[in-house]
Amino acid sequence: MRCRLGSSTREVRLRKTADHPAIPDRGDAARVQDDARGGPSRGAFLTRTPLHPLLLAAYAVLFLYSANLDEVLPVDVAAPLARAVLTAAALTAVLALVLRDVRKGAIVATAIVVAYFGYGHVAGFLAGLGLSDQALLGGWGVVVLGTFIFAVRSGARVPRVTAALNVVAVILVFVAAATIVPYEISRARPESSAEAAPIVARTETAPERDIYFLIFDRYGSADAIERRFNITDNDLYGWLRERGFQVPANSHANYRATDFSLAATLNMQFLDNLTSEIGRDSDDRTAAQDMIRDHEVGRFLKSQGYRYYQIASWFGPTRSIAIADENLVYGEASEFESVLNDLTILPAIDRVRGVVQAEPTFRDRHREGVLFGLRQLRRVATAPGPKFVFAHILLPHDPYVFKADGSPLSEEEANAAPERQLYADHLAFANSQIKEIVGYLLAGAEETRPIVIIEGDEGPLMCRSVDCVMNRPDYLHIRLGNLVAMYLPGVDAVLPDTFTSVNTFRVVLREYFGADLPPLPDRSFTWPDNHHIYDFMDVTDEIIDSGE
Repeated sequence: MRCRLGSSTREVRLRKTADHPAIPDRGDAARVQDDARGGPSRGAFLTRTPLHPLLLAAYAVLFLYSANLDEVLPVDVAAPLARAVLTAAALTAVLALVLRDVRKGAIVATAIVVAYFGYGHVAGFLAGLGLSDQALLGGWGVVVLGTFIFAVRSGARVPRVTAALNVVAVILVFVAAATIVPYEISRARPESSAEAAPIVARTETAPERDIYFLIFDRYGSADAIERRFNITDNDLYGWLRERGFQVPANSHANYRATDFSLAATLNMQFLDNLTSEIGRDSDDRTAAQDMIRDHEVGRFLKSQGYRYYQIASWFGPTRSIAIADENLVYGEASEFESVLNDLTILPAIDRVRGVVQAEPTFRDRHREGVLFGLRQLRRVATAPGPKFVFAHILLPHDPYVFKADGSPLSEEEANAAPERQLYADHLAFANSQIKEIVGYLLAGAEETRPIVIIEGDEGPLMCRSVDCVMNRPDYLHIRLGNLVAMYLPGVDAVLPDTFTSVNTFRVVLREYFGADLPPLPDRSFTWPDNHHIYDFMDVTDEIIDSGE
């Protein structure tokens, strides 16, 4: 970034002529008088107060914010913005002591700030020239050194340079703010979609409550977990009931796989139409997965003025939802501070030093994806409502990468441990996170609390990481038994003990929006093998009867 500096400041001097005595120029004394009378104080402020390093540091953060408004919330920006400004202030103070002049120190500080935050932008712009990091770092070193020499020798030009840099910095911050402020105002007041979902009746008034739909993948029902791993001391169900959640005792998924289960839940219907459209002799899952990427629940809530946040990790069908207002995905849309840091000069310095970051393994991506999703839940909770938040957390889903306290579990440790212990540790970590999230979401007054739905999409696998098919009663109990917990503030709905997930949003939209959505029969389905996934077999009676 270049800015044109004005001409040098005219020196104050005494003028003598042959006919007149020495007459002093107005100089500093006149400027002081002007300030006292309310005269040209604005110009004096710009020339005397070097705010430009702080403003340009702020601009670096605000620029990235303004370019990614659909992925960034104000809470993401606050900490890096404060750090950038405070660091620029500290740098200015140190250089002011070195140069014995705060304005000279600020000029050098601005050069360093621009080099630090601007490196990635300039490197991208010059990418076609094939310049190495060494060459670019050398160029920025010359810029900073040249600025230092200029500051030392600038003398009378310092006030005008200070004023020019202040003006440029103010303009840049104003331009960024002019983009950010209107967007945030519109985000706080979402507009209703023009098209309502076709299978629900639109109501005149919609509740102001946020809606959280939290899927903890392969979190089975208490019965499923006990049958599969002999875990009987899970206290989450009682803990949730004590806080007002309804937790049906004999809940089940409608289908024994994530994509089919979520397709039914989010579209509030069984998937019989896929059998007729695709046929029974198919293993192509894309039809069910398409029903997740564009679903009736999201369309209806958007038509009611809700903003839709999708939180996911590596699982494809929930990774990018076309109708979502914001898709928050680990490994695809980097978090704000990570992107900001990647654009600074530090990665280039690491590359020149030979510091190489190892490529993350699948276990790394799984672990970081789970942590990313949990962070995003806390972050999105600060966004203005009404909002619909769908978070797909791959926990207690394998691979097993967490110890019970959430610390990393190595692959060697996982291979040496029995699966019961591995699942129990993932379950313990999941429970701790669920309790923390619930405590946070329900901290306010009852009339402002959100609707919170916590479900497992399916039960645990029977063959560790392989979705084997057995179709025995114990297998069906384990694979179809799922956690269902619903916090429904302000309504009197009562969930049946045999509740299934297809009715989840039928309850919510009926009770809160007056939608004409009567409950469907609580039925569960499987298929004979993974090559005939649309050959649905109703196993509801077998599951219920075998549990008597």
